Amino acid sequence: MKRDQLGLLRQLAERQERDASSRLAKAQESVSAAQQQLRQVLSYRNDYHRLAVGGGSDSVDTYQLQAARNFLSELDAIAGRQRASVQQAELLLDQHRVGWAEAKRRLQAIEKLQHARTKLKVRAEEKLSQRLIDELFSIQRAFAEAR
Repeated sequence: MKRDQLGLLRQLAERQERDASSRLAKAQESVSAAQQQLRQVLSYRNDYHRLAVGGGSDSVDTYQLQAARNFLSELDAIAGRQRASVQQAELLLDQHRVGWAEAKRRLQAIEKLQHARTKLKVRAEEKLSQRLIDELFSIQRAFAEAR
């Protein structure tokens, strides 16, 4: 009965470890996606800044300059929000990494216990076999001496 319970416990731990691993992989994908979006926003901002600053004309229209500054400010705000998203995704990744490590440790502990119990059972079976062989040998010797 205990062996079946330990096997069931191992199956549950394996499922929990697989689920934790899946959540970890998804969190890693989320971090990568958020970082990629941040790189895109920053790249777009830099490209726009180059175009706005290096217009090439000597005369500067103050309205266009103000519009460019406002748009760059909006891009900076978007980049700030995206940095916050990256940080949040990284925190979540760390939490999932800890959860996966705990699930993995739990599974390894159960496997170790299961292995130890199997070794004990094998030893007990070997002792029983040896005792039966010894008894059989003693009986055979007793019969041989009785003849």
